[in-house]
Amino acid sequence: MTTGSIAITRQKAAPSKGGTALSAEGETSLVARAKRGDEAAISQLYRQHAPAIYGYVASRVSDPAVADDLTSEVFLRALEGLPRFEYRGIPFSAWLYRIAHDRMVDHFRQQARRPTMPLENELLSVQDEIEQEVDTRLRVQQLREAIDQLTAEQHQVILLRFNAGLKLKEVAYVMNKSVEAIKMLQWRALARLKQLTAPTS
Repeated sequence: MTTGSIAITRQKAAPSKGGTALSAEGETSLVARAKRGDEAAISQLYRQHAPAIYGYVASRVSDPAVADDLTSEVFLRALEGLPRFEYRGIPFSAWLYRIAHDRMVDHFRQQARRPTMPLENELLSVQDEIEQEVDTRLRVQQLREAIDQLTAEQHQVILLRFNAGLKLKEVAYVMNKSVEAIKMLQWRALARLKQLTAPTS
């Protein structure tokens, strides 16, 4: 996670099922070391969180190379802001997701200024976990089409809750909203998905 070698490839960033998650105490210690400039701790934090952040970014953009670049930018911003990071009831991972969220907002604003870029390429790509939440056995492609009809904020909530696995409080932090607002967005998103994927008679 050094400024000179932070870029990652899609293969390296792919989530690993064999990885061992750090305990809260272990991560707190690791972050403290990283804040003091311990390069080994910084690298470990990067390896621990890069796959999830890449997955979040890659679910919003269609080009793996762009996802690589954006993920690298997220960790560069995190590295720059690390001395100011403090635990305030929110885990380190949620802080990273908020940085990623802000970077994605910037990215889509930049894309909006380019009328030749088809908006379809920026739509959310859905993972299998969302299928369980909406209690349906419909094909992923059909669910993608349904999610494409959600609002941008509903997209975000579905992605952060069911792809990234964040808690309501953490999603609220990432999106800079109240927990109640996130609950309402989630309820409306799931209700809309059930309506859109309901079998027709």
